[in-house]
Amino acid sequence: MEVRRLSRRRLLAGLGATAVAVLAACAPSPAPTPAPAEQPKPGATPTPAPAPEVKPLLATPTPVPTLAPVPYKGGTKLLLRVHWSGVYFNDFQKIINEYNSTQGEKDKIYVELQRFVAGQAGPIATYIADFQAGTQEDIYHLNDAYFADLASRGFFRPPPPEIQSYIKENWLETAVRAGIWEGKIMGYPTENQTMAVFINKKMAQEVGLDPEKSPPRTWEEQREWAKKLTKIEGGKKLRAGFVWHDANGERQFVQRVVMHWLNGEDFVDTSVTPPKVNIATDIGRMITEYWYKLAEDGSLSADLGQAPQVWGNRLGAINWHESFAVYFVLVTQGQPGILEEQHTLVPFSADGSKRGSNTRNYHFLVSAKTKYPDECWKFLRWLNDGPEFRMQKFQTDVFGFVPSVKGYKLPDFFPAQMKEAYKKALENTTPMPVVRGLAQLYNILRDNQDALVLKKVKPAEAVQKMDQEFKQALKEAYSS
Repeated sequence: MEVRRLSRRRLLAGLGATAVAVLAACAPSPAPTPAPAEQPKPGATPTPAPAPEVKPLLATPTPVPTLAPVPYKGGTKLLLRVHWSGVYFNDFQKIINEYNSTQGEKDKIYVELQRFVAGQAGPIATYIADFQAGTQEDIYHLNDAYFADLASRGFFRPPPPEIQSYIKENWLETAVRAGIWEGKIMGYPTENQTMAVFINKKMAQEVGLDPEKSPPRTWEEQREWAKKLTKIEGGKKLRAGFVWHDANGERQFVQRVVMHWLNGEDFVDTSVTPPKVNIATDIGRMITEYWYKLAEDGSLSADLGQAPQVWGNRLGAINWHESFAVYFVLVTQGQPGILEEQHTLVPFSADGSKRGSNTRNYHFLVSAKTKYPDECWKFLRWLNDGPEFRMQKFQTDVFGFVPSVKGYKLPDFFPAQMKEAYKKALENTTPMPVVRGLAQLYNILRDNQDALVLKKVKPAEAVQKMDQEFKQALKEAYSS
C-alpha cells in the first residue's frame, strides 16, 4: 500500500467522522496536574529536566483536489455519502468510478458519491433532518454509534434473505451482530476496529523489561510495568507508562466494553429496557479504581497531551488501542521507526485468565425511503461480496483495518508479530452494544473518567455520578 505521511491537520481532515477516535483525541487538553518535584540534596544545584520531545506539526499542505467522477450517462442514480475527505475520498471515488464505468453500465445503475457533513446539531440530527426532508442518501455508510437511534426510527430496509444469509456466512459473527435490528441483519459490516495492547519494546528494554519473552499477564503486572516505564526527571514527566485517551469518549467506551467482557460481564446490559450500564457493579468499580491507581502512580499520560501525539512521539509506552490507529497514528504521524518498536498483545482480564477483544464497525445500510432498493443491493453486492471483496480490500489496503470478512488477510504493513496477535484476538471477540443514545454515553464516560484520572474526583464519587447520568441518558433515549 502507499504510505502517506500527513500533517495533523490534514490527518484530521482525512478522517472526518471515521474516528471520532482521533478527532476527539485532538481536542484541547485539560489543565495538567504537575508531578511532585524531587527534593534536591543539600548544596546541590538541581538540573532542570529537558522537556518531552514532541514532533513538530508540518505545515498544512495544499488541499487535495477532489477526483472527478465518471460522467453520468443515464440509468438509475443512487446517492451514497461517506465520511472521508481528501485523498481517502478520492481513493473510494476510484472504486465508484470503476463500478460506474464497467458493471454499472451493464446494470444501468450510476452511484453518485458525496461526503457526509454533519450540521451544527451533530450527526444524528443531520441524518434525521435529511430523512424527514426526503433528501437522505439511498445507501448509508454508518458509524454503529448511531445505528440503534436511526434503526428505531425506521430508517433502514433489510436486505433480501439471500443477502442476509451470505453476510452471516462470510462475515465475523460479532461484526454482524452489531448490525442486527429486530432479528434481521440490516447490512454489510465494514471498518473493523478491533483492540490490542501495544507495548513499546525499546522503552521496555531501557528499564529492564522484555515484552517479547515475559509480557505483563495481569492488570497488576501491567500497573507495575507502567510505573517502571514512567520517566520523571527534575519533577517533570518525560514519559508516561500508560497512554490515556483523554477527551475521547469513544476510545474510553470501547476499552470498557473489552475490559468488562474479559472479566465476565457486558458493559451494557441489553437484556432489559432501557438498557443498563454496568458501571456500579463490582467489575465496574474495579476498573474505575484501576484507572485511579494508575493516576495516583503518576503513570498515565493525561498531563502530557493528546493520546495520538503521546503515542506517536514516544511519550507513552503501553496503549490499549484499536487497529485503525496503527495506520492513522503510527504510520501517518508517528516518529520514524515507531511502528517496528511495538509489541502487540491480545487484551487480557484482570487476573490474566481470559484473552480476547472486540469488533467495532460501520455498516452499509439501505434507506427505507429509497425508490430503488433492488439497485442498492445489487451495487452493494458488487462492492462487498467475494471473491473480490472490494470493500474489504479497500479497508485493509488503504486504512489498515483488520478484516470483518472471515479469513481475510490482515494489513500488509503490520509487522509479523502484530499480525499473529491480531489473528488470536479475532478468534474471540465481543461486539459493541446496540443501544440508543450511545453517542451520549460516550460523552458521559469521557467527562467523568477524565475528571477521575486528573484526580478531581475519587472513584466512589465518579461511579455514583456516572451511574446516575447513564440511567438518565438511557431513560431519555428510550422514552423518545
